[in-house]
Amino acid sequence: MHSVMFIFKRQNHLTLEEFYEHYEHVHGPIARRLKGLIEYRQHPTRKPGVGDGAYMSKEAPYDAASVYTFESPEAAEKAWISDVGKELDIDTYKLMDTKTMISLPIAIREVISHSNKFFL
Repeated sequence: MHSVMFIFKRQNHLTLEEFYEHYEHVHGPIARRLKGLIEYRQHPTRKPGVGDGAYMSKEAPYDAASVYTFESPEAAEKAWISDVGKELDIDTYKLMDTKTMISLPIAIREVISHSNKFFL
């Protein structure tokens, strides 16, 4: 598997509500059409609150994170340069402030999930 995480802020001209609407209903459906993609998760931020830990500021510094997981590095490369990848890239520039975007190559390591027997 080959995973990458993008952490980003919205374009300044978008309200948070406009951003989240577009992220879910336009950007997500484009992304899910990428060939070789085996998992795609959107992580929109929320207002920090009790239980979020001592390191949180009063406002989240970014608006969302996306994690893409592909079958292989080769599948990811093909997806990014495909017509759908180009369409997604165009939409990214409309939606996200790419100057402040963080891109992280990541490994997925499951530590605990609801599927574990601990939650039965």
